[in-house]
Amino acid sequence: MKRILLTAISFFIFAGILTASLNETLPTWHWAYEYIHELQVRGEFTDLLAFNKPYKRGDIAKILVRITNRSDTKNNPFQYLIEPLLKEFQEEIEEIQSTMHSESIQLGAHLKCDLDKPEGVKAKYRGVYRSRVNVPVGKSVTIHNGMIFDQYLVDDPEYIGKKWRGMAAYTEQAYIIFSRGRFDIKFGRDFLKWGMGKSGTLLFSNMARPLDQFLGKFRAGPFRYSFLASSLDDQYGAGSDTTQTDGLMKRYISAHRLEASFFHDKLQCAITEAVVYGGKDRQPDWVYLNPFIFYHGAQNNVSGSANTLGTLDILAYPFSNWECYGSLLIDDIQVEKTGPGDLEPNEIGLILGTRYADPFHLSGTTVGAEYALVTNRTYKTPNPWETFIHRNKPLGHPLGNDFDLWRLDVTQWFSGSLRFNLAYSAIRKGEGSIDTPWDAPWFDYTVEEGYSEPFPTGIVEKRNQFEFSVHYYPSIHWGVEGYFQSAQRSNADHIRGNDQTETSWRIGVWWDGEISWKF
Repeated sequence: MKRILLTAISFFIFAGILTASLNETLPTWHWAYEYIHELQVRGEFTDLLAFNKPYKRGDIAKILVRITNRSDTKNNPFQYLIEPLLKEFQEEIEEIQSTMHSESIQLGAHLKCDLDKPEGVKAKYRGVYRSRVNVPVGKSVTIHNGMIFDQYLVDDPEYIGKKWRGMAAYTEQAYIIFSRGRFDIKFGRDFLKWGMGKSGTLLFSNMARPLDQFLGKFRAGPFRYSFLASSLDDQYGAGSDTTQTDGLMKRYISAHRLEASFFHDKLQCAITEAVVYGGKDRQPDWVYLNPFIFYHGAQNNVSGSANTLGTLDILAYPFSNWECYGSLLIDDIQVEKTGPGDLEPNEIGLILGTRYADPFHLSGTTVGAEYALVTNRTYKTPNPWETFIHRNKPLGHPLGNDFDLWRLDVTQWFSGSLRFNLAYSAIRKGEGSIDTPWDAPWFDYTVEEGYSEPFPTGIVEKRNQFEFSVHYYPSIHWGVEGYFQSAQRSNADHIRGNDQTETSWRIGVWWDGEISWKF
């Protein structure tokens, strides 16, 4: 055992000199994702799978090197989108192109200062401050730490954590990643976003806090396989009538995902299975830590109570400047009709969307449309510790369940530093939610009587929402943003006849800086 430990320690110490970080992940809040997505719609960066984030900085830099080496680079009609990325990833590009490696340690900070005016509240200053320490060791290993100090969390009633003098803070990223050839292995806390959607994603979105995770990836030709194991926050509460008693409920999640890309990346698809499990004093289950086992089958073979979910993601670029995507989530569907339990309504989610760039030769314009729905009781089981949440926030779609929405949006780029966004959303939200206790009214009916319920359920709140935002980034190091929203709500808070009009706005400035010690 001592020999194994000494070998492991020696590997990390002598793996190589400190170099520019090609393996550092790009946090999902970073401005570069908007530029990359616009380029993906226009046919660039399509070999970066859009439904699996975060990207690695080195993977982005490799594509930029390939683009700049093409003979048609100077005549590229959307070079204005590429130039900011070339500046942001200059250090990684130089590392890829150089045969000599310089040693470096990187310290960074991201500061965002807002004047925020929600509905019914006076305008208030709020700041979001992030720190960053990145230590790349050779070309294979990266150690990273990032912390966030967020004044918005102070007014968030669902926030779990300490609040002190108008500020809340936690470690946002803290991981070590090893990348060699076809393999990536990451251990620690980092962002995770699987799926497609402008309004949100069905499986893993940005809503919840980054997960403490073990993540392994393997690439072979057009295929990529990923395995995730993570511990979620513990919950205090009552158990079900048959399996648990009051107390502290341990919670865990595992997921595996197979992705494939065909026809020169014009068609991409992914199938995923995830499982949330736990209970009083329950430990991580070796069955659900098996990357290659079928979780739902294991659950049915009495490996303990669990909530299994599956998703299918499809992304296609059928024609130039056109992107189409869809995501289907299946939590529980009923096939047989042998008893009242089989009358339970299907628990599913669906997202269908499309984006089209430069329509009618309008350079810099992108239009998009999306429809999303998640039925009532999706992401839940009778056991509250199996709900698909982390620290009171949905792991999946930000609106939870029992809703559907239409979204139309237009983005206009005037240059690589200035863009406008205009969006309209029509949202129907039922009385069900991811937080409401589980109910099972179908047990009051026979199979012959049948059971059905409207969608969305109960008194439906209808929301028509307009959003306008402007983004001005004269440099990769700072920018100015403005946001305005107006919404009309019918049956607000699920009270019939309660109609309201709400407006809110926000103006902010952000600054991003880095110090890199090379020696």
